[in-house]
Amino acid sequence: MKFRIDKIPKSEEDLNEIQREVEEEEQHHHHHEHSEEELLTELYMSLQGIEGRVTELEKSNDECKKEISRLYKIISKLLLATLIENKDERIKNLKDIIGLLE
Repeated sequence: MKFRIDKIPKSEEDLNEIQREVEEEEQHHHHHEHSEEELLTELYMSLQGIEGRVTELEKSNDECKKEISRLYKIISKLLLATLIENKDERIKNLKDIIGLLE
């Protein structure tokens, strides 16, 4: 419940105004009460939405893991291509990198 007191009540009229605001707020809450079944249904639907988002995040996480693994393979092949003196081996590693990038 939200109370708003802009000034300290100094008269009976001020107190009556505050009481009226409180009663209006209580009536407002009574009009918006939900049944237990409605609340449980809403909660269930929210949980299903969360479950769907978790599933999406898990899939996204798996895809990220695969991409990170691919990046490490590319980096290792690049490192080998720069360190190896044999031209044929360098070409092979560069072709492997192209294959990983496709």
